[in-house]
Amino acid sequence: MWSNPSIHLTGKFGRPRTTVEAQAFYRMYHSYADIPNPWDRLRWCRYGLDLLQKEVAAMVGMEEWLYPDLESGAFHRSFTPELADKLAALYGIPVEDILDDYTLFLHRGGGDFLRRYREAKGWSRQQLADHAKVSRTSIRCWESGQKTISQKCFCHLVENLGSDFPSMLRM
Repeated sequence: MWSNPSIHLTGKFGRPRTTVEAQAFYRMYHSYADIPNPWDRLRWCRYGLDLLQKEVAAMVGMEEWLYPDLESGAFHRSFTPELADKLAALYGIPVEDILDDYTLFLHRGGGDFLRRYREAKGWSRQQLADHAKVSRTSIRCWESGQKTISQKCFCHLVENLGSDFPSMLRM
């Protein structure tokens, strides 16, 4: 179902409705592959389809205020995995392309992903807690879904667990 974004999005573009902004944006990024962040990838795709933000929001069934926030890098809890999947399908790109690490972590199940990470390492909850420098109770609550891992706690996990933790998200 997913297509290669460099093929899908480098074809002939429709005329953007915000011409000056789109032209400046295309001068900044010459190809989809050059775009380092999810919010600019969203904008690139929208410009490529010649859509307004409110049109995209309506097409995927999200609140109209949410989409402009996504393009400005302000991700919200209301940006659900289902909405991410719908946007990726609309744009014909992998969902990983439009999610930052924290949002991808939530998309991959948050606490469930943490449990899978722990099991892949062969660690007990206590061992994970020791490596992550958090309490065993926090690990238990996160893994069981009793609590959602905040972005601040996620950053703490990344800092203490090392680069293999976020890189496992993108596998």
